[in-house]
Amino acid sequence: MTLGVLLLVVVLAAACGASSGAKTKMQAKFQQIDFQMGSMETLNASNDPNLQRATRQYIALVRHYGAQLGRTEAKRRLMQKAAEVSPYCLPCQATLEDEAKRY
Repeated sequence: MTLGVLLLVVVLAAACGASSGAKTKMQAKFQQIDFQMGSMETLNASNDPNLQRATRQYIALVRHYGAQLGRTEAKRRLMQKAAEVSPYCLPCQATLEDEAKRY
């Protein structure tokens, strides 16, 4: 009996650690793309294919982690990123806002 309880505790602790590790990995990926996009935000970025590509990568990341984020958080992140890039890249803003409508 004691061994069964101990085994259950170990399994649950391992599951919690895996979940935390996945969340940390997700956050690291979002931080990386945020940093990349931030360095591309300049006044003449509207025609920058790198910023537009990074926008598509950001959307792909949100889609990939959509189940973990939940609809509300996914939409919030997309709208926040749209507001960040709006002074620099109107096509990027429109792409992000269109994606947010899916949520």
